[in-house]
Amino acid sequence: MKTFIYALFCFICAFMIYGCDNDDDDNGNMTSQLPDNLPDVNNATFSNSTSITNNLYGPPPNEIYIYEGGEVGMEPEEEIILERRTSTREVMGVICIIQNDRVYVDDILIEDTDDWLAQDDDGNLWYFGEIASNYDDEGNFEDNEGSWESGVDDALAGYWLPANPIVGQKYYQEWYEDEAEDQAEVIAIGETVTIEIGTYENCIVTKDFTLLEPDEYELKYYAPGIGLIKEEKYEDEELTEIVELIEIIEK
Repeated sequence: MKTFIYALFCFICAFMIYGCDNDDDDNGNMTSQLPDNLPDVNNATFSNSTSITNNLYGPPPNEIYIYEGGEVGMEPEEEIILERRTSTREVMGVICIIQNDRVYVDDILIEDTDDWLAQDDDGNLWYFGEIASNYDDEGNFEDNEGSWESGVDDALAGYWLPANPIVGQKYYQEWYEDEAEDQAEVIAIGETVTIEIGTYENCIVTKDFTLLEPDEYELKYYAPGIGLIKEEKYEDEELTEIVELIEIIEK
């Protein structure tokens, strides 16, 4: 009886040691659960990470973008102001620019977010996390829900925008399991898009979605030399909201 118990004990210990190790990398991080479309930030090189040359990104440091948005068929009720801060933030040893995104509804601030972005040597623009401040409809601070940081609590950076998008390309924009799992797929290139302030050629279109909200997705339109110019939100395949760039202001 002692011999059987001892053998069983040894088998269990061996399984725990060798079986579990198969799911860990050299740093002890779980790797088997990472999705296939998640870019590997550990294989990227960031020699000049705050010099953003990806021509699908905007705004540049000297400009402010103003967007308006709202429900289809209704007057726009949201104003979104997008600009870069002059400061930077270091995440996972990479220096990131800070993009500030403020959302107003009926002139009341409801969200104030700093996104941390950095470009690698191949021209891919990475998304390293964000700090989001959320407010109620009277402008009172509520919480920081939606915030995350690459390298903290197993969260990892993804692509904000790839360097050379091609139709059919899929990638994770962020990975924070069960919290932030946004993905994008390039569904069109070379598109001509007309909005109120002008017509833009050679645009790309992405479909942004998350498996955490399977009935919703967004189509985003990016113009070379400008960045995001239009966004459409769909729920159950029905277009529900539209956001468009309406003004570019020089600082």
